[in-house]
Amino acid sequence: MQLAPREKMMVIGGGIVILALLFYLFVLAPAMERMQVLDRLIQAAEQELQEMKMLQNTYRAQQQVLNDINARLSKRQKNFAIFSFLEDLARRSGLKNNIVYMKPSVTTPSEFYRESSVELKVEGVTLKQLIQYLYQIESSPHLLKIRRLHIKPRSSNRNLLDVTFQVSTFYLI
Repeated sequence: MQLAPREKMMVIGGGIVILALLFYLFVLAPAMERMQVLDRLIQAAEQELQEMKMLQNTYRAQQQVLNDINARLSKRQKNFAIFSFLEDLARRSGLKNNIVYMKPSVTTPSEFYRESSVELKVEGVTLKQLIQYLYQIESSPHLLKIRRLHIKPRSSNRNLLDVTFQVSTFYLI
């Protein structure tokens, strides 16, 4: 059966449309969908990369702080004792007679450090005396930290304070 030229053109045109449709459905559409998926994955990976860079910067800053602390701890005298230091500081500050007790304790929070702390109870001190003593503790070169602080005014004299606080420091193991 012979097709007229017009019919041949319609068959060829229909074939081209069908081929184009099949090409779109089985090649082009899946490729475009895959590209969209990959674009989303790239965006997610870029966000993760930014987060990783932020974490890396935080880690480096923390590592620098840790290195500084380690350097300060290694420069500290090997025989440094927090109990003796606090007692001597209280004597020099005129608070030795106001100390009710000093309770030392030691913990090992990691395999690299040992934490030594002293809980002190001081009674009948003025706010000025307390501030001076706490300032000397915090500003000492021995990396001392005041962990807890409880201040209560005396009932007999509101100008005097009863204070309980804990001071700690770390030692390299």
